[in-house]
Amino acid sequence: MKKLIAIAGLLLLVPMLASAQNADNQYHGQGYVFIGVGSGTDNPAFGHLGAGGEALLFKGLGVGGEIGCMCVPGEGVGVFSIDPSYHFRHAFPKSKIDPFVQGGYTATFGGDSPVGPAKLFNFGGGINYWFVNRIGLRFEFRDYVHFVSFPAGGGRKDQYWGLRIGLTFR
Repeated sequence: MKKLIAIAGLLLLVPMLASAQNADNQYHGQGYVFIGVGSGTDNPAFGHLGAGGEALLFKGLGVGGEIGCMCVPGEGVGVFSIDPSYHFRHAFPKSKIDPFVQGGYTATFGGDSPVGPAKLFNFGGGINYWFVNRIGLRFEFRDYVHFVSFPAGGGRKDQYWGLRIGLTFR
């Protein structure tokens, strides 16, 4: 668990280490904080909060990570994700709107919840709206999918989706 927290901390530092701009005025990293609400197979509603960061490596392609908590009254579970992403802002460098898609691996830890501990995959997308050069609003949809078992002839799939809003900084 300590190694997982250390890795998450390092991933959150990536945007700060890569925050310099290149000659084309394209940014190389960003961080974000968010709060959200969602629903899932076993939970009618939950809250979700966390922080993350990503390094944009080449023409909109990036990689990042985030750590957070999904909480329902009386219980919660930690959530750690590593995701490749694509930002469409590269195609429209003068726009204040930065649409993106992402998806990848998620691990849950701690808590006593139907969600955790588990290995899931996630996908989603959203928009960063840069109202000033280095600070923006983040609107995002994220879906977490957990294949519980694959017995012969079937299996069960749990899903946990959420809407999130937050601040992005670079």
